[in-house]
Amino acid sequence: MGKSPGIHKLFEQISRIASKDAPVLISGEQGTCKGLVAKLIHDNSLRQKGPFIVIDLSSGPVDLADAALLGPERKAAAESIEQIPGRLDEAGGGTLFVEEIFMAGANLRDKMIRLIRDRGIKLNDHDGVPSDVRIIATTSRNLNEFVKKRQSLYDLFRVFHGGHLRIPPLRERKEDILPLVEYFMKESARKFDTGQKELSKDAKAYLLKYEWPGNVRELEHMTRRAMISSQGPLLERRDLIMADIDSCSIRDFLEEKLKRYLKEMMKLETCNLYHTVLSEAERSLVAIVLQETGGNQLKAANTLGINRNTLRSKIKEYKIRM
Repeated sequence: MGKSPGIHKLFEQISRIASKDAPVLISGEQGTCKGLVAKLIHDNSLRQKGPFIVIDLSSGPVDLADAALLGPERKAAAESIEQIPGRLDEAGGGTLFVEEIFMAGANLRDKMIRLIRDRGIKLNDHDGVPSDVRIIATTSRNLNEFVKKRQSLYDLFRVFHGGHLRIPPLRERKEDILPLVEYFMKESARKFDTGQKELSKDAKAYLLKYEWPGNVRELEHMTRRAMISSQGPLLERRDLIMADIDSCSIRDFLEEKLKRYLKEMMKLETCNLYHTVLSEAERSLVAIVLQETGGNQLKAANTLGINRNTLRSKIKEYKIRM
């Protein structure tokens, strides 16, 4: 996963916490491989020979997740003798891995708190479900901001005590990027028989400059697509860019690029956000098309789908040099 100080710190935390049979909360942005860290903790724990059972709270309605935890029959009728096993039963003696735990509804959240704190869940005044599981949970939220805004989630956060691991985003550990790319290139060459390839100087510069909103998963997918689609023994910058463009729609692309910018801008009371974003996007689009068309205004206007007079006014308004 890397050799940066942030990853070394994470490895040290994993080593300390894995053997302790305590709940763990893993936070990190989308694509930081939280599931991989959870499995690593399980595989180095006292429960390594037990099952590793996953329940994903982001993949469907909350009611289904609630039923999946205990099993639909037990949830519907505690007095029933014949029970359909739920994830909690399946995880007995091992680890229950709860993805996006803060997406749980109020009822499921209360069950999770009791499960972690009391090692069991009360079904009613008389019946309960004891459990022998270790809970490892994840969240993609920024915990400091999220828990402050949502006080109702504080109790759930608190039951994890000191068992919190944060996976740093890829932009905070750029020294890991090129080694990871080389690993993914070798893996792709083996899996897809693409032949061994090398990165050009421009490709390396592009990889290091890019902010990676999708983190390691985005890096992996871009590298794989570029390895498959590129020609020759050298991966160029254009191969990576085309792999990135082919992987998402314009809407997806713009949303990912705007997220971090908007997050900072929205902290300001007044920033004229609407006009700022639109004007910057328009200026960049016009400038790029003019550059790609060699300054040919007629061709640029046709590419943009506007008339030539409108293009000239945009060039003047944004003071675009050609």
